[in-house]
Amino acid sequence: MEPVTLNNSVDIILTPQFYTLIREDLELKFAYQAKQIAPSLFDDYLNNVQEYQYHVNKCDTHWCFIAYNIDEIDTFLNSVGIEKHRVSKIYFAQQIANVLKEPILLNDREVLQTIDETVTLIPKRLMEPDLEYKSLNIEDLKISNGVSMGASLNSFVSLKETILLGSLLFTLGTAFIVEGTRTKSSIASENERLGMLLDENPKYTNSTLRKSVLEKYQPLDKIERNKRQSLKDLSKFLSANSQLKELTINDSKIEATIATANETIKKQVIEHTKAKNFKSIITGLNVKVEKKI
Repeated sequence: MEPVTLNNSVDIILTPQFYTLIREDLELKFAYQAKQIAPSLFDDYLNNVQEYQYHVNKCDTHWCFIAYNIDEIDTFLNSVGIEKHRVSKIYFAQQIANVLKEPILLNDREVLQTIDETVTLIPKRLMEPDLEYKSLNIEDLKISNGVSMGASLNSFVSLKETILLGSLLFTLGTAFIVEGTRTKSSIASENERLGMLLDENPKYTNSTLRKSVLEKYQPLDKIERNKRQSLKDLSKFLSANSQLKELTINDSKIEATIATANETIKKQVIEHTKAKNFKSIITGLNVKVEKKI
């Protein structure tokens, strides 16, 4: 092709001289399975001097395996003025085999045509002199399953994935910074409050004394928390058809008697008390519940 000057990104379609094609009828469901065996299929067709990459896609009832050397493609693109960062996706002429059933004139020496389901490059001198060639409108082509130039050059991720990953990391980093700043501010505020309290109560500046007070009131705090939670659980047993008749609370346990309207409500209350680890004693339609604190 003639050299070009580009100011934007493009997709390219490679003609057959840039790749080797093998078509196989294999009982495989997924392309990644086919790609795993691709290198072994080309052992007798490719030299060991160059490193090849592989592309696989379904061609009707067969699998099309394509081997290509990205360095060779990169060298050619540079020779015609196409920088690799300008290439969004690479496609292969074989992927538009159904469009090339009628010959198209590639240049003044070569013709592109599908022969026996394979896109083939044919010298123009072999064609009929008065043959009318079909025109190919690139913009009307709908091709999927392209190859990323960056991925083919053995990078771990493509440019699109790199940008996405970078954006996610930036967002996470910003979130960590904001959260860290908020936490630091909160700690500073708590330390300031602690300092004010110690100034108002100088005797508590002694760490041993503070520890003694903490050990004294921690068990009480635990008991009070258990009481509040038990009352909260108990309230969920009550309704218009299950009403509280008696309630007793001390530092060791909570007891309550619940009057239910009928057998169905009574069974529901019993099930709920079991779920919240209350013991229950049944007397008629009354349910007496008990729980240690």
